[in-house]
Amino acid sequence: MSAYKVTCLATVLRTVRLTKVEISETKTVAQLLKELNLSFDHIVLVDGRRVATDSILHEHDKVVVLPLIAGG
Repeated sequence: MSAYKVTCLATVLRTVRLTKVEISETKTVAQLLKELNLSFDHIVLVDGRRVATDSILHEHDKVVVLPLIAGG
């Protein structure tokens, strides 16, 4: 079984949720977001690089999920 370390910054940036996700099969970013009950309105970084939702996660990846922030 593989593990990803996932850091999720909630919509209120003062809230940080650290989640360790254990997986038994290859998973895409989209599948991870669904598993974490997060919408696709997030930016996902893997090892510090922004990735698309169809990117495949690998063992020992460090994943950070950030909310989209709009301003004006």
